[in-house]
Amino acid sequence: MRIGLTVWIMVAVLSHAGAAFALESAATPPTVPSEQTIASPSARGTGKAPSLMGCRMRPYREDPMRAPFLLIEEGPIPGSDPDRSLTPAETKCVENLRKAGKKAIERGKITESIFHYLSAMDTAPGLAGPIYLDLASALDQTAYTQPAVIAYRKAWAAFEAVYNRPGMQVEGRVLLNLADIRDSIVRLGGQVPAPTSEPGKIVVANSTRKIQEQYFKQALPPATPR
Repeated sequence: MRIGLTVWIMVAVLSHAGAAFALESAATPPTVPSEQTIASPSARGTGKAPSLMGCRMRPYREDPMRAPFLLIEEGPIPGSDPDRSLTPAETKCVENLRKAGKKAIERGKITESIFHYLSAMDTAPGLAGPIYLDLASALDQTAYTQPAVIAYRKAWAAFEAVYNRPGMQVEGRVLLNLADIRDSIVRLGGQVPAPTSEPGKIVVANSTRKIQEQYFKQALPPATPR
């Protein structure tokens, strides 16, 4: 009799719990992942990942024994040859590869990010300077100091390869561009590469403030005497 009473109490308790669970489930519908969540691992809650379909991609190899900065250090330094005009599809691929690379850095996927940026450079060798600089800035903003320094140095070298072309003139914007890269390298504790171009030599020999003063002085029209 005592055993039967105990079983009856347990059945009543379980029935009550089951009813409560059913009511709670009906009041709170199950959460369905949003399109942003399931779209791609490259999306970080900010929208769909850029499409890389049809883009030229370097084979991605995750190697825990290989430091990411070595991939940047061994990357190409194109820029000495005349630029080739990109097709609209190539232009879009370069843009999306750079976006995908930045999103990968935000997720801590540094090696994946570097492969995206290097793939963009393979498609547009003439944009090596801006692409390396874009990579360096993204790494810098997320406190990946050592890879950022290497990327800044590669950007410097790629820009100088362009400025070493015959007929290239020294312009204020060119000097300011190199000065910004130089200052970023110094700020992160890195060593500025030895200059090979005329703009590089001017930047190494002058402070950013002096370059800015000279640039704005040249940019402003001369005052008209009264």
